[in-house]
Amino acid sequence: MPVRISSPASSLEAGPSRKSQVHRAPASSEDEEDELIEEEGWTRDTFENRTISKNTTAAIPMLRGMMDKLKDVISRIEEGLDNAKETAVALEDSKQDEPSIAEVETAFFRALDQRQLLQIRIEILEDMINQLRAGEEYSDIESAYQEVVTTRETEYMAKSQRAKYKNLKEYADFRSALWEINHTTACPPVSQWLEKDADEESDDDDFDMGGATQSYKCPITLMLFKDATTSSKCGHNYSREAIMNLIDNMRKAKRASKCPVTGCSAILDKTDLKANPSLQKRADEFDRRQKRREEEKEEADETIALEDEEDFD
Repeated sequence: MPVRISSPASSLEAGPSRKSQVHRAPASSEDEEDELIEEEGWTRDTFENRTISKNTTAAIPMLRGMMDKLKDVISRIEEGLDNAKETAVALEDSKQDEPSIAEVETAFFRALDQRQLLQIRIEILEDMINQLRAGEEYSDIESAYQEVVTTRETEYMAKSQRAKYKNLKEYADFRSALWEINHTTACPPVSQWLEKDADEESDDDDFDMGGATQSYKCPITLMLFKDATTSSKCGHNYSREAIMNLIDNMRKAKRASKCPVTGCSAILDKTDLKANPSLQKRADEFDRRQKRREEEKEEADETIALEDEEDFD
């Protein structure tokens, strides 16, 4: 996403020697912008780039506006990641190791890549803002931006799957959600599902996500989540009514509302709690699978008992 610098209404101090106030009233559309420029004696033919510094009107707000738009796109991508995980879980639940899960995983990887590329751009824009505030000047801000973007994006895309995804919580959650459908043991390290370059050094000693099972029990009630709720401070999960009651009781006792998870020291407030419908859905599906397995086990035990009786007769 290039930084637009071809219009004085956007951010730059440029144009004819006559003083213009156009930059003080940002245009609401490109047509309105052109009209304002012409009214003030500006034209795209007479426009020439000038140096941008921290004193350039609207330069920093413009960059911040770009960052906000990129963050909005990232939010939509993360919604897509959740949907992809749910799709993969449904496929695995219908048939173990369903081949089409590979296609969902490929789409999941693409979304992770797109999110990271956008995050790279956000970081670059943030760096440019800090540099402007520190007194840096840009004679051609668009070229400077694109040069850094190209370099960093190329570096990222050259990495192997293992280098890009093995330490991502989202991918660990994706694999753990699939694993728990047909297994009762902890999910193995996620690197076993990721390709690495032929010349990539062994990373056996590196940190690797995985190896844990998701708990669907509230740490307060020790029962399956009801209206699953997550703390934005520490990331721990609870049943909504249980955690709300705990906070209320602690307030009445004039004590700090400490997170009830063992080893966590976060102090909670009701404003820190966010509904987690995705987790609740997974908890309900987990409960359904557990009940199905118990029914299948009972049926198998009855069948064995009947066969034993027949053999005895």
